[in-house]
Amino acid sequence: MDTEASLLNLTECFDLLYAEATLGCRLLDSFPGHISFHSCNHSSLRDCKTHLQSLDCLCLEASFFPSTFVVVTDISVIPSRHMQAVFAVHLWNLGQQVLSSKAPAGRTTVLDAKLFAIRLDIAKATSMAIEYIILITDSLGSVRQAVDLSVYLRQAHSLAVCSTLKLFFSQDYGYRIDFWDCSSKAEWFFHQLVHNNMTNTRVAAGLYLATSINFLCSKNVISCLDIWRTSLNHSTVQGQHFLPLRDRNQ
Repeated sequence: MDTEASLLNLTECFDLLYAEATLGCRLLDSFPGHISFHSCNHSSLRDCKTHLQSLDCLCLEASFFPSTFVVVTDISVIPSRHMQAVFAVHLWNLGQQVLSSKAPAGRTTVLDAKLFAIRLDIAKATSMAIEYIILITDSLGSVRQAVDLSVYLRQAHSLAVCSTLKLFFSQDYGYRIDFWDCSSKAEWFFHQLVHNNMTNTRVAAGLYLATSINFLCSKNVISCLDIWRTSLNHSTVQGQHFLPLRDRNQ
């Protein structure tokens, strides 16, 4: 087996000197007025109701402008190791759904899948003749990370998102994107459509499945915890403060 080639399939490359990650050249530094985030206080029913009403008004207003697209996305990560994560996206323009897309995301964590979905959503939207994007998701935290070029395990998604948006914003000073928070529990009409479309889809895991390094780390942690719980139930271990460590050669 070619160990080096296999390792590249399990790791992600980092570039500390990447031009778009340089302080002062980052997306939020270069285009501060082109991106906005609209969060919702889910602990307050009044705030949630006001937030959804604002979304209704925004989408109604967007339906009158051909250069405005509403993008609604959601993901599903099934715990079973025999199933892949799935993401779905709906694109709306002039009050009509113009695109419905679903794709498997391999074996991955929830955050990996959300960043992957945001990356592809923005790529699809910016490939069309539009000026204003309204992206609605149930994970505004993932969106903030998607435009953050700090060095971390999922940096590849952020680099792709920032590169795409930089090209989009460079076309015209008036081009912009708004990110809106919308919980699946709110059952808001547009988000519920994509949520139902996504949850009704199951994609079996096959050979040579794409696997994120975060998934492997999470799988290893879960396996260790299962062994620990099993060992703690053994009569020879119960009542002891520490478990014996396995030898590295075993």
